[in-house]
Amino acid sequence: MRAALVVGLGLTLSCHGGGGGSGGNQEGGVASSTSGGDTSGTGVGTNASGSAEGGTVADSSSGSSGPTDCNGGDPTGSPDAAEICDGIDQDCDGEIDEGIPTDGAGCQDPGPPPSTDMVSIVTISIRTGTDTNANTDSAMEACLGDGHCWSLDIPTTWNDRELGAWDVYAFEDLQIPREELDRFELRVAAGSGQDRWHPVAAGVAFDGEPVYCRNDMDVFLGSDGGAVEVASWVDPEGLDNHCATAWDSPLTFGPMIGAADPDGARLWYRTDATRAVRLRVAATAEALADAPVVHHGYPLASADFTQTVHVQGLQPDTQWWFDLEIEGERHGPWSFETAPRPDAAGEVRVAFGSCTHDDAQPIFGTIRDWAPDIFMFIGDNHYGNTGNVGALRQWYRWAHGRPQRRELLHESEILAVWDDHDYVGNNLDGTAAGKDNALRVFQEYWANASYGTEELVGIFSAQRHGQVEIFLLDDRYWRGLDDSVIGDEQEEWLYDALADSDATFKLVVSGSQYTLLDHSDSWGVFPEAQTRLRQFIADHDVAGVVLLSGDVHRAELRLLPGAAGGYGLPELTSSPLANPNNGCDDNESDLLGCYDGDNFFIGLEIDTAAADPTLTARIIDSDGDERDSWVIPRSSLQ
Repeated sequence: MRAALVVGLGLTLSCHGGGGGSGGNQEGGVASSTSGGDTSGTGVGTNASGSAEGGTVADSSSGSSGPTDCNGGDPTGSPDAAEICDGIDQDCDGEIDEGIPTDGAGCQDPGPPPSTDMVSIVTISIRTGTDTNANTDSAMEACLGDGHCWSLDIPTTWNDRELGAWDVYAFEDLQIPREELDRFELRVAAGSGQDRWHPVAAGVAFDGEPVYCRNDMDVFLGSDGGAVEVASWVDPEGLDNHCATAWDSPLTFGPMIGAADPDGARLWYRTDATRAVRLRVAATAEALADAPVVHHGYPLASADFTQTVHVQGLQPDTQWWFDLEIEGERHGPWSFETAPRPDAAGEVRVAFGSCTHDDAQPIFGTIRDWAPDIFMFIGDNHYGNTGNVGALRQWYRWAHGRPQRRELLHESEILAVWDDHDYVGNNLDGTAAGKDNALRVFQEYWANASYGTEELVGIFSAQRHGQVEIFLLDDRYWRGLDDSVIGDEQEEWLYDALADSDATFKLVVSGSQYTLLDHSDSWGVFPEAQTRLRQFIADHDVAGVVLLSGDVHRAELRLLPGAAGGYGLPELTSSPLANPNNGCDDNESDLLGCYDGDNFFIGLEIDTAAADPTLTARIIDSDGDERDSWVIPRSSLQ
């Protein structure tokens, strides 16, 4: 029996006497699963009638009403009390229990989204072979019925149909009767096909539901004729599932460990379609075998089959294990650690970097060896340079799939901000068309604790880890709309957050550099904003601030002059992770050290338990060699 009940916490939750967990966005401090972010945007390509991907993003909440009690397993336990679901309020005190893993959203499996007679979103995934000349630059299209053909072209900067690559095309807002979609056909677009193409696997989903799968394709598309090439190929076995998944696994990307709290963490993954996903969490890897399901998920087509689950109810500063069951098959296990309590002193290793352009990104192997507790991607995390939803998604899939980098995603807590190239384009600001699309996809493909506030959209947020607090800034969405890099309202948010923070060290993260001596795409373009930040820190005695930045394709240590009555502000710039370098200018007055000629990350070893707490910054190159270090005592930041 289910009930929607208002309890002492001020929450409304859908509950079932059984147990387990389900998705659903909830307020009041309980966690939820999310499939996607911003709902605005245009699409990946257009169909014959010009429809493009856009549409809205749904969540996985559900529930109904009916009577129940606070402990379905114990009829003597306050039968008239409101229940927050078995396993979440077992002691009937109206408070969420501690030490019981949950997604905070209820106890029922909501079931998959219902199938409808009208198809709104068609998703087509195709893999190109790895044999010589399997790839092509020729234009191709897919047809699923008479009058229902789509160009297989991800707009702008993505190069489709490369050797061994997966390309995913999503077409939204279609409203096509399902009965009109009756075949799977690939064909050469008119006036093309001199360069043949060898697709080897394909999958199709209607509103997330897998309707076609083939992983043994042996066809060559081209217009040169002969015994091998054909201008059009229709699967003779029809639009049907001829395999379980066309991908190597239904878990196509992830998992990724996102923002962690003292009582939980966010876990992200992407599937190949809307699959039944079961998340389990336990104190040991062995205990997972019999652990109850914490979350029932059904990743949605509207969010490119990504989903973030906020697991809570855990103890602080503790290792936990999890796995993912997808359509009955278990994947994992992996582990994560919850954050220490805000008042807990101790040691933490934080690494960060920016600018990942190259296909090969071996520095992530070096970062994995360094084993940070937290890794921060601080901008230019890909070089999509586009405001198109489909292209942005393709670039994130490319980025999350880089060898070594993809392993880091489930070995360290991952936080992220953007800069210009993974926003919309080079040096673009808040006037850029497509910025809401960039925001939507950023939310789909990262797992930060939050994105902006209820009053102000953006990617900014704050994240606490013991006596260290990290302030992640959005240096693009509001840039240049007034005299600020981050906009006046985000400035006020930052000032309030800094003033309220009692953290020993406060790391303020911006994709762009803070120094006034930097090039034309930095805080130097907005000197009044930089001055306001420095003056606020001085006027309000905000101690322990260290500035982190990226973007400039070299690694730097700087000491910015403090405002009147304030201390000098360290700025640590980490760039590039996988990109050519820009040269250093050793004549700049605030520059303490600069390194080019390699790829770099900066590792921070922070000890808040010392008598005089310290932050040690280390510039580390791709071979793991330390190029420079800077010990910053807390006593110098006050």
